[in-house]
Amino acid sequence: MFSLVSPAVFVPMIFVLLIIVFAFFFSRDAKKLHRTSTKGMPYYDEIETSVGYIARNILEDGRFKYRNNVDPDIVYENNTYNSLRHAGTLYSMYLYEKLGLENRHHALRILSSKYFIKRYIKKVDKTKYAVFSIPEEEGMNIPIAKSGASGVALCALCNLLKEEIIDLKILQGLGEFLLYMQNKEGNIYAYYDFEKKDINKEAEAIYYPGEAAAGLVFLYEIDPQAKWLEGAKKALFYIQRTQVSNPGGPIFDHWATLAIEKLFELNILATREYEILKDYTEKMALPMLTAQITNKNHIYYGAFVDNIRPCSLGTIMEGLASIYFCTDSKQLQTIIYKSLALGCMFLSRTQVKTGENAGGLPNSANWIKPGVTPNASIIRIDNVQHVICAWLKFQKILQIRRSY
Repeated sequence: MFSLVSPAVFVPMIFVLLIIVFAFFFSRDAKKLHRTSTKGMPYYDEIETSVGYIARNILEDGRFKYRNNVDPDIVYENNTYNSLRHAGTLYSMYLYEKLGLENRHHALRILSSKYFIKRYIKKVDKTKYAVFSIPEEEGMNIPIAKSGASGVALCALCNLLKEEIIDLKILQGLGEFLLYMQNKEGNIYAYYDFEKKDINKEAEAIYYPGEAAAGLVFLYEIDPQAKWLEGAKKALFYIQRTQVSNPGGPIFDHWATLAIEKLFELNILATREYEILKDYTEKMALPMLTAQITNKNHIYYGAFVDNIRPCSLGTIMEGLASIYFCTDSKQLQTIIYKSLALGCMFLSRTQVKTGENAGGLPNSANWIKPGVTPNASIIRIDNVQHVICAWLKFQKILQIRRSY
């Protein structure tokens, strides 16, 4: 006869009960340790609103609505476009999923990624692919490929390999194109001329080598071939050599700092390489930090001297956040943290809060002032992209500092 007091029944029941109790407490503690999102953290609402702006401006085919105006009665044709900035916006949507732990717009990111791959990634030859700039969209006379665009595309698209949204040979082809564009010194030329089928060695774009280096590091993560790593390092050391001796300090390059941050995360650099790049990032930060407006009574408190452009400020915040993870100086980390707090606050004040363009970031923080130039109130998609990335990276730092 069945009896609860029988050892054959009682002992297994106690064991099962203990497992249930353990699972309950483990699950409760796990929820404390693992956030399902960054809800409740500073700038969560701002990020949600701005990502919502991007999502609302993805058309049915996946193309972004590139420009809007704070005044909804001002409407632009969507003929003006920029493939590099499309890639950058895709990267911000990826970072939103990775750092913000939100997937609500994932399907739209895939849609827009597929549109980008189909329209803008072209074969150069049997092994190379490049991101194409369509002349009529970008106001050019000839079709070209920007090395920076291929680098940013790798940052945005490498994560899609696991979902089989993109073929590895295309990602590798973008990497081969960047290595083809690199000279012996490490510089990566800016443009490839599709008509001449040759590199334009005269044109310069100062941020493209950093963008290319970042893309090569992202590619190395999913396809760990030494050539991608060596190409990225070669580009970064070229940038470091040519910038570190500038009288006013190195030009601030947030894509280069992202590449260095990721290399440091991988922990694969020789000691001397690590020290050189760490010193470079620290020297890059100092002139920027001293230019920030820290007077609480100043109308542009949190912005920078002669710079109140949200797009530019967003890139500065992104770069400073990367440098935070590149330096081992606690003092510099504290200064950067305070700078980010002020800069992110200023960007929050600049964000459009209401209406159909809520979440947009206009070209200038002066957009709310009467009498400013019409350009000030234009909302370009990359303005929004960079500021989202800045807030997300600041949240990452906040999480780390709160765990101390």
